[in-house]
Amino acid sequence: MSAPDGGTPAAPRVAVVVASDRAATGVYEDRSGPVAAAWFAERGWQVVEVRVVPDGEPVREALAALLAPGPGRGGAPDLIVTSGGTGLAGTDTTPEATRSVLDREVPGIAELVRARSIQPTDPAKRAVPAAALSRGIAGVAGRTLVVNLPGSVGGVADGLDTLAEVLPHAVEQLRGLDHAGSTALVGSTEPAAGSPAEPRATVVRADVVGTPLDDTLAELTSAVRDDACGAVATFTGYVRDHDDGRGVTRLHYESHPDAATVLREVAERVARRTAEATGDAVRAAVVHRTGDLTVGDVAVVAAVASGHRKAAFACVADLVEELKAEVPIWKEQSFTDGSSEWVGSLG
Repeated sequence: MSAPDGGTPAAPRVAVVVASDRAATGVYEDRSGPVAAAWFAERGWQVVEVRVVPDGEPVREALAALLAPGPGRGGAPDLIVTSGGTGLAGTDTTPEATRSVLDREVPGIAELVRARSIQPTDPAKRAVPAAALSRGIAGVAGRTLVVNLPGSVGGVADGLDTLAEVLPHAVEQLRGLDHAGSTALVGSTEPAAGSPAEPRATVVRADVVGTPLDDTLAELTSAVRDDACGAVATFTGYVRDHDDGRGVTRLHYESHPDAATVLREVAERVARRTAEATGDAVRAAVVHRTGDLTVGDVAVVAAVASGHRKAAFACVADLVEELKAEVPIWKEQSFTDGSSEWVGSLG
């Protein structure tokens, strides 16, 4: 890759996340992560981390941690490749975890990997019809490309070989190096040098989960924090012990399968609107709980970082209000008199 000023750009940075219950618990040693790391190292990439985690929620947590800014880490990598969790089993939720952190999808990448596996162009490689069952996706989060690959060693190696020319070109675009003469960086939320600053809006996380949220606010606050933002405003919604004059004993939340997608759309709209109205950078994150909750449990948490406190306060307030109005989540309230009722959205 070449830099716009004719100099030598930094080597592209890549992280690998392996989703495997058995490898994460030491039942066997993971092999796909080292294969991916070696593939990138041979081509001059800087491999910043290979992380092995259990299937499910830990995949999303690993992706969110890699994408979040942190001191001494050099920022998010240019590329994150995942291995595993893309099939049809109930625990294969890597595509869903990935989608929850993306700003936009790049479907052609996953389609290319599947197509080349089903019908290889290299006569030395055998066709893998079962590749049609892979649900892997690819997309962009900030300036980072995230790509799902299968969990097998062969699937990882073949997938990377298929994308050998695509990945460097994607990183160039996301870094803004592909169109050096343009007035703004291609695929970036950052303005080009010398151009007027544009409002930036980023949704770091938007999720609906069935697990307790006791420690989630701290995670979201850390995830949205950025040196460009001077304020972080947060919201925590607890289950109260009364509603409309009646005593409440418990709540049960249920959600539509598309609830997380709608929540992300709401968060993106609110963050973008706030950024455009104030000119501030805005970074937002929100998570809603489902399942059985008792009085005092946390039902929803949200955090917004912005350049100034006014924008942060306004954005987190609007986010919670519009979540309540639009996201398909319903709650059943149980009362002290033994009765219950269903209520649309948060309440």
